[in-house]
Amino acid sequence: MNLKEYIDAIPDFPEKGILYRDIQPLLADPKAFQLAVEKLAGLITCTPDYIIGIDSRGFIFATAIAMHLGCGIKLIRKKGKLPNKELVSATYNLEYGTDTLEMNRMGNQEKVVLVDDVLATGGTIKAAEELVIKAGYYLKDTICLIDIGIVSDTHIKSVIKYD
Repeated sequence: MNLKEYIDAIPDFPEKGILYRDIQPLLADPKAFQLAVEKLAGLITCTPDYIIGIDSRGFIFATAIAMHLGCGIKLIRKKGKLPNKELVSATYNLEYGTDTLEMNRMGNQEKVVLVDDVLATGGTIKAAEELVIKAGYYLKDTICLIDIGIVSDTHIKSVIKYD
């Protein structure tokens, strides 16, 4: 099964010049989704204590991978979405603006794997990696479903790659 066949390319979304990779067809097909989760889990090089998902589509894959591996899940949210006062934050650039991520500062050097759906410019994942370390976790792997091919020479592992 070629997982690329389950990813739609939407031109000029969310603004002109951006080619959006839509994962909804993959999520809608149970066999494709299951295969994607298995392939993502196969990229992990350790036995993690937690899988950490990045708001919001990273939550989908992080939850499924955590269930597949039998470990816990932690969340990185966009600013203002977490009630805890013990938060760490990181601001980053997007293809079309800036944003801030937050996470509870609750780590005790547990081994974690960071998961997102798409690697575009790398700004979100870089900020999330910094955040995980600030929050007190030991980051072992960073994985994503799709690498759209903007960032070269990256340590981030992906299942689907575009040039």
